[in-house]
Formats: sequence, C-alpha cells, structure tokens
Amino acid sequence: MSKVQSRLSRRAFLQTTAVLAAGSALAACVPAAAPSTGESAGSGASADTGTATTTITYWTFWADRWGEFQQQIVDDYNATHDQLQVEMLIVPWGDLATKLLTAVSAGNPPDFSIINRGEVVEWAVRGGVMALDDFIDASAESNPDDWFPVAWGECVWEGKSYAQPFESGTYAAWYNTQLFADAGLDPAQLPTTWAEVDAAAAAITSGNATDGYERVGFIPWGSRQDLLGWLAGGEWYDEESQAVTAVTPENIAGMTWVKQYADQYGGEALERFRQGLGGGDTEDDPFYRNQIAMAWKGSWSLSSKTEYAPDVAFNVLPLPYREGADNDSINQGSACVLPTGSPQPEPAYEFLSWMSINGVAQWVPNAADMVSRKDQTEIYPNALPDNDEFRGHWKTYNDALAYAHHEPSMPARRFWNDQLSAAVDAIVLGQKTPEQALQDAQDATQRELDKALGKA
Repeated sequence: MSKVQSRLSRRAFLQTTAVLAAGSALAACVPAAAPSTGESAGSGASADTGTATTTITYWTFWADRWGEFQQQIVDDYNATHDQLQVEMLIVPWGDLATKLLTAVSAGNPPDFSIINRGEVVEWAVRGGVMALDDFIDASAESNPDDWFPVAWGECVWEGKSYAQPFESGTYAAWYNTQLFADAGLDPAQLPTTWAEVDAAAAAITSGNATDGYERVGFIPWGSRQDLLGWLAGGEWYDEESQAVTAVTPENIAGMTWVKQYADQYGGEALERFRQGLGGGDTEDDPFYRNQIAMAWKGSWSLSSKTEYAPDVAFNVLPLPYREGADNDSINQGSACVLPTGSPQPEPAYEFLSWMSINGVAQWVPNAADMVSRKDQTEIYPNALPDNDEFRGHWKTYNDALAYAHHEPSMPARRFWNDQLSAAVDAIVLGQKTPEQALQDAQDATQRELDKALGKA
C-alpha cells in the first residue's frame, strides 16, 4: 500500500474555485504531460563547479510584503541548493487561476505553483494539475500522515493526491470582554454554546429594529455560513455518494438559528446595521469599534488586531456550538502543485516538497499564518505579542486543526457557497423558510455538481 493510500481510510474533503468553474473545457484543452528526460530545458552547466544546475519557475499569488516573504524563502533555498535554483514570479491573486489555466492549455506552464487549496479538486477534475502519488511514494520527506488530515484531505481527489498543503488558517470566536463587563456579564464566563450566545447578545445589544442599532451582541450570518451546519452537528455533502446533504435536521437547526435572530431583532434592521459597518481586520473593524461584541474570525485576524486595536480587551475561544453538537471550525489555506505539462516535474517536486515542509516553517513566523503539519504547531508568529495571552489565543486556533472541517469535496464548491449564501439571505429577509431555502440550494447545487461530474 502506498503512503497516499494509507491516508485514505478517512473521508477526504476537497474544494474548488470560481475561475476554474468557468473553464469547464479545461480537460479537453490540457495537453498531455511531456515525458521526463534526463536533461530538462532549464538545466545547464555551472561555470564554477562543472555540475549541472537546474532552474525551475515558480508562480505565486502573494504580493506586497507577503511576496517579499516568499522571495526571501526562495532566496534562502537558492543559497543552500547549488544544483537546483528557483525563479519566482508574482501573479496577482485575481489573475493567477486564469493565467495558469491559459499557460496549461497552451502547453507552457510554470514548473511549480502555489494555488488556493480550495481550487485543487477543480484543477484535478479538469486535468490541470499532476497527481503526485509516485513522487510522494519515492520521497523520504513527504508522508501524508505528517499533515493534519483536514489539510491533506483537500489535496485528494478520487484516491490520488494532487497537491501538498502549504499554510493553514482556522476560525474561532472572539469576545469583547469590556462589553461583557459593561452589560453586567462575567468576562470570565464566556459563551460556549449557542444558547449562551443568545443570552449574552440580548444583554449587550443596544437599540431596536425601528430606530436602528448602536451595538449588537452577535449576528450569526455574514461570516462563514457553512459553519452554521457543522456547529449544529450537520454535514453538507456526502463524498461517497457525491450527494449534497443540505436538508438534514442539523443543518435546518443551523438555519433556524439564523431565523431566530432575524425574527427577534429584525432581519432587515440587522442587515442595515451590518452593511454600515467598517471592514473586517481594518482599523474600522466593528469588533474594535465596540459595535459587535461577539465575532467569528480567522487566525490571521490576530495580527490585524495587534496592529489596529492592541488596547481592545478580548478573549478567544473555540466556536460555540448547538447543544448536542461539538467543537468545529473550518480549515483553509493554499497548496503546492505541479501544473499539467510541468517542464521539469522531478526537480519541481523536489522544491514542492521542500516548500510544503521547510518553506512553510519560514513563512508562518513572518506571515502570521498557521502550519498544516502536526510537528510544526509550536511555530509562533513574529507579528504577535510573545506573552501567555496571545500564545493562548494561538493555541485555540491550532487546536482547531485537529477537529476542523474544510469545504465540501466537490467540483461545484463555489456554486454551492453562492447557493448557501443566497439561502441565508432569503431566510434573513423572511422570503423562505429554513427548509425551503436549503432544499432550493441543495437541488440547484446537485444539478451543477452532476454536470461537473459528467452525470447530466
């Protein structure tokens, strides 16, 4: 049994991307991968040593200071690897998928790229990235068991691994402890269940649906809508049957929680309040401005708070869940891939493996992201205060790596996200019941999924 196959006894969750959904003809356009030869086009003789030096091309979407962090990683690699050199090209986030798709279709892709991990399954279904199983089995460093299952699982499609995880990020609950104290609540007894969130929200909220709100304790929509099902004990997709499973008692309970807030506080009134708020992770973040007391935020938000609101008193706990359910979160990140037609797959995989193990260990301290490997969770970001409080917050996010979901493993992921968002909107505005909204989202997504899988 291969190292990859040994990881497939668990359910692997995968996700897709919008740009590739528009490129449904990719599989027909992708040329067959060129057979590997002993000498690649990027190989040459080193003038100093006479040994062969191979140069590979690497495309990344990180720009600005994150691009500088990536370049430093590449520079460090080049300084310590005489026979393999890497040339990095920054392709802006919004352009990478389109340009990579074009390059793969034309038969001139880069040797290696990092993409959104949610895109891997769509690239795999369309034939745009290479399966890595043979490389992984021959590698002394890359073992799927060394990664958290939620991270590696996103890289697997129909039993084959098409990527290796780079960084990760999870979600947790933030509580403005000063607002709790001001409302007469104990900041040392923060909510862990939805019922406790409800009670705190009622105590903290200031204003009403008619005159408007000055402050709201909590709004259960507008962040990750999929969390509402998982935190109620539900699942959105059955991988084995390739069926969307939105209409279940658990998922309906999650959407009923949305309806509860819309009924109690006024769905349109809460939407007006929410739409008037500043952007998240900016100096105008409503959590920093004492406009919202409880928020669900990603691990990357800790560095933003350090920069914009270091004096706002807060605490970070695992996401609250419906009574009878359990802790849950979502893991998302990026992944290392070899585009189909990679001119030099062997040396490119050598760098891919190094990036997913060593490169990410250099990335996390600078970028304030999280790791994807089990043996690297002690790495701590340089951008965060090095004290017990923030190390505790970081641990809360790290702990979620062991129990988090990632988005459904289907090549209609972006379509599903849009349908789920539309369902939530309809519930908030009183246009549909939770059951009907989920049924409509399930039916539409199943049709789209069947088309993507060639079943319709």
